[in-house]
Amino acid sequence: MATRPSCGQRVLFLTYHLPLANEPGAFRPWVSARLLAELGFQVTVVTSGVQYMTGEDIRPSGGWCTEETIEGVRILRTWAPSSFRKSLRRRLVNYASFAVLATIAALKRAGPAQYVFAGTDPILLTPVVNVVSRLKRASVILDERDLYPETAIALGLLREHGLLARCLRNMQRRARRRAKAIVAATPGIRRTLISEGVPGSKVHLLYNADPFLHDEPVAQPNSPSLREDFGASCVVAYAGGLGRANDVPTLLRAAERLRDIPGLRFSIIGAGENLPLYRSWCAERGMTNVRFMGALPRHEARTLLGHADVCVQPLLAGPHFQNTLTSKTFDYIALGRPVVASAAGDTARLLRESGAGIAVPPGDAEALAAEIRRLADDPVLRTA
Repeated sequence: MATRPSCGQRVLFLTYHLPLANEPGAFRPWVSARLLAELGFQVTVVTSGVQYMTGEDIRPSGGWCTEETIEGVRILRTWAPSSFRKSLRRRLVNYASFAVLATIAALKRAGPAQYVFAGTDPILLTPVVNVVSRLKRASVILDERDLYPETAIALGLLREHGLLARCLRNMQRRARRRAKAIVAATPGIRRTLISEGVPGSKVHLLYNADPFLHDEPVAQPNSPSLREDFGASCVVAYAGGLGRANDVPTLLRAAERLRDIPGLRFSIIGAGENLPLYRSWCAERGMTNVRFMGALPRHEARTLLGHADVCVQPLLAGPHFQNTLTSKTFDYIALGRPVVASAAGDTARLLRESGAGIAVPPGDAEALAAEIRRLADDPVLRTA
C-alpha cells in the first residue's frame, strides 16, 4: 500500500459522497482521492451528484452523469434525488438509485482500471463493487470508514439477529474475503475486522486526519471575531452531523447547565435531520447561549473552529461507538484547540495519550458540563 506504483496504473474510486474543500461534510473520500493521485495513480471517482449534507445538486451540468477534473482527479457525478433526507424510505431509494447509476457509470464511462477502491457505506455499494471489479478484472481495496451493518444495528435501524442484518453481514464478510486489502479508519475497526477472521496483514490503518488541512487558509486561533460576533468571552464549538450518529442532545444538556456563566457561548456547525428538533428544544428553554450555524464549507468551518476556545466531540454510548475516531477530532487537534469528548474507546485513548484533551463518559451531560466549565475558567489549562 505504501509503495509508489508504476506509471499508468488506474484506480476506479466508488464513493457515495465526495465533499471538496469548499463543501461541508466528511473529507476522507476527497483526501483519499488526492493521496492516490499524488502517489501516481490515475484516479477516476464515481460519486453522487447531490451534496449529502445540503441536498444541493452540485453537478456542473445536466444529464444522468457529468464529468469534471479537479486537481488531477477525474470525477463522474451521477444524478440523484435531492430530497433524500426527508425520510428513511427516501434515503434508501436514493442509495438504491446511486447503486444502479454508479454501476452504469463505472462500466460505461470510467474506463479500464487495475484497482477498484471503494467505501463500504452505504452498504448498497458493496454489490456494485463486486460486479464492477469482476467485469473489469480489477483488484478490490475496501475503505472501512465504518462497520456495516453493525452501525445500523447500534443506531436501532436494524435488529441484530434479524434476517436482513444476517444477510448484510454475510455480504460484507464475503466482500472482505475477496478484497486484496482493507483500509480501516480506526484501530477499533481494525481490531474488530481481525477478530472476525480478516488477516491482520490485510488491514491497514488510514486515520481520519487531513494531511492537506494547512493547505487551506484558516483564521489564527487568537482571532477575536467569533467572540465579538457572539458577544462572548469564551466559545465552545462543535462541528459535525446533526443526525442519529452524534450525541448532540448530551452537548445541549451540558450547555443548558452552563447558562449561568456570562459570556460562555456554544457554536454548533453542521446540518442533519435533527436540526429543527434541536433548535426547538433550545428555544423552548430560552437557551440564548447556543447558536446553530448550519452547514458550512469545510474551510469556513475550520476558520470558525480556529476562533473557538474549546471544541467538543459527543459520541453515543455503547461498545460499537468505542471504535469511533472522527475526522473532527483530528481537525480540532490540528487547529490547536483543546478538546472535551464524551466518549470511550479510541477517541478517549487518543486524547489521553496525546494530552490534547479530556474525555468523560459518553452520555454524561453533567460531567461534560463540568469539564467545559473548568476549561472556560482556566485559560492556562486550555493552552496546556
